[in-house]
Amino acid sequence: MPLPAVQHRRDIEGLRAVAVLVVVAYHAGFTGFAGGFVGVDVFFVISGFLITSLLLNEKISTGRIDLREFYARRIRRLLPISTVVLVVSTLSALLILPSTSFSALGLDVVAAAGFVVNMLFAARGTDYLAGDADPSIFQHYWSLAVEEQFYLIWPGLLAVISRNAKKIRRRIAPSIALIIVASLFASLLLTSPMPTWSYFGLHTRAFELGIGALLAVAWPSIEGWAPSRRAVLGWFGIIGIIISVPLASSVSEFPGWVAAVPVLSTAAVIIGGNSGRFGAVAILRIRLLQWVGERSYSLYLWHWPVLVLAAAALERSLAWYEIAVALLAALAISALGYRFIENPLRRSQRLTGRPTLSYALGAGLLAATVLTGVTTSRYQPTISTGVIAEAPSIDTSTTTTVTQTTTTISSSPAIAAVSTTEVPTTTTLPPLVDNRGAQPIAAVVEALRNPVLPDNLRPSVYDAPNDTSSLYDTNCHQFMAASVAEGCVFGDVDSEFTIGLIGDSHAAQWFAAVNTIATERGWRLIAHTQGGCPLLDVVTWNRGADAVFNHCAPWRDSVIDALEREQVEVVIMSQHWGLLEASTREAVPAAVWERDLPVLFTRLRTAGMEPVLFLDSPDPYGSVPACAASHQADLTSCEPGVLRNTERAVRTVALSIADDMSVGLIDPHVWLCVNATPDGEVDTTRCPVVIGDILVYRDSHHLSNTFVEWFAPILASELVDWFTAQSNLS
Repeated sequence: MPLPAVQHRRDIEGLRAVAVLVVVAYHAGFTGFAGGFVGVDVFFVISGFLITSLLLNEKISTGRIDLREFYARRIRRLLPISTVVLVVSTLSALLILPSTSFSALGLDVVAAAGFVVNMLFAARGTDYLAGDADPSIFQHYWSLAVEEQFYLIWPGLLAVISRNAKKIRRRIAPSIALIIVASLFASLLLTSPMPTWSYFGLHTRAFELGIGALLAVAWPSIEGWAPSRRAVLGWFGIIGIIISVPLASSVSEFPGWVAAVPVLSTAAVIIGGNSGRFGAVAILRIRLLQWVGERSYSLYLWHWPVLVLAAAALERSLAWYEIAVALLAALAISALGYRFIENPLRRSQRLTGRPTLSYALGAGLLAATVLTGVTTSRYQPTISTGVIAEAPSIDTSTTTTVTQTTTTISSSPAIAAVSTTEVPTTTTLPPLVDNRGAQPIAAVVEALRNPVLPDNLRPSVYDAPNDTSSLYDTNCHQFMAASVAEGCVFGDVDSEFTIGLIGDSHAAQWFAAVNTIATERGWRLIAHTQGGCPLLDVVTWNRGADAVFNHCAPWRDSVIDALEREQVEVVIMSQHWGLLEASTREAVPAAVWERDLPVLFTRLRTAGMEPVLFLDSPDPYGSVPACAASHQADLTSCEPGVLRNTERAVRTVALSIADDMSVGLIDPHVWLCVNATPDGEVDTTRCPVVIGDILVYRDSHHLSNTFVEWFAPILASELVDWFTAQSNLS
């Protein structure tokens, strides 16, 4: 006779419903459910409890654990509907998503089929090149991967720990406790320094499955507890799960200690859920929850692709009523999948008791999924408009002229500003870098007249994401590092005049041009950049890594120390205006810039370095390669729009501080944003994404390296004379 722990329990069915509904609400963006990802933690505990109960029951009843049959059951339970979701969603995505996403999509499919997609997402989350990419339509498959990785190890371990069925509970408990302690310790220790690997990894999630497994081992003792005691625990568990949703959204790191709240709360519900009519089962046995719970696996798999693809099809965020329609559609599809795929195959009499057939079914499903993924990843439809563009010409004659307050250094067409820096009267005062008086670049104006994607685009929309500067190939552009790298010297390494380049990836994007200038002029260049790390004294949250970047402050200090050691004299700096403040997960406000930018400038000058501020480049707010692939005949909709309020305020503050403190300034908007209207009038409302045969952006906010290399002479026309004057003063 089955043990009570593995009999059908309506409380657990209802708990499944609660878990999946919380996750769905989170993905749908419902107010108050920003921490709804804890529904996955509920699933982990349930899974650990049920699977371990099943294995223990088999061991005690038969004296052995049939691993062959166990994995056959897992195949019948998981693979059929999972495969259908993967294949159908992929085929739908091929019709809806831009072709630039197909390569990553195919890789996701293969990884999901092999239950290693959590590792892929963890690696992708720590890759700043992919950090701003849209979420995968199979992002939610990571939790399935964690569970199956656990069950590749756990049944075999359970089978060999004790060959004496009567003593298995007593002997297995210490092993489970050790797993729980080790995994929880890893979660507490690694969540901050390795947030993505901690979120997606088995090593930091095993304790959640282990808590469920420990409940199964202790179940005979738990059943002896007074029903009233168990009922109270069950209700406390329900309350704990409810509380864990806002709690998880209020902290910056997960799992960590916060995951213990939904995990222990779920354990409490399992303990007390079947304790009688006064227990939590009174709520969990509601018919609607029972119905949803039975279909929770299908609903979990279907809801996310439906939401993502619906938004992609409309090319905008979904309105509340559209979200409702999408979720109802997902629920209907889930019900059909449960009725005609999931249940029939799981309970098939032909497959039950015949593991070989189940393995054959699994092999066929896996092969179909892998074939779909590989084919998708290699599918790059030809993009052709019939237009062949010429390489854009370089014209530096439209830049400003130099005005200075003392001795003329050279007749440069570079900069217009009057410096207020106080120096000895016997010293030549170099003109201040300031390109705000520059005229529009002819190639940029021309690009706006014919915004069409040329066939000879450099880089292609498929190659664009990898069109980064060579700085990315070194350890000098870092990610999630707390200290500066060594040996980041470029240009003429023996030069007595040294310039620096610091900031986040929006500083790194200028490396090709700055390095070219330094090399051609015989200057030494020190470059230290880090993805997602501000130069301001503010803690940020990175969307791609889904992590708070506490490491940026010590890294920033080590950068300035390194520049001082290297006797850097001029420092070029830049930072993305779209970096998100950790406390609000909104763009860093202008008030922070107003507070911190003068402090940074003063700190550099105190160390003997003169700052030059590069304002941020125009932000398209969406993937330019993807948009260009979908709007080949008219790229206007892909262009950066009007500055958002926060960015406009930041720009105003930065300009004011630079003027007040006589800091050199480069504003890319002056060069990259114009509006070529039929009457020839020009304003700063449009920024082309293709200039000649060059794609300006490699993703949603980084300039392509091809463009920056082309742009180097224009940047040089603004910088060289002032830098030369500075080198003469050194």
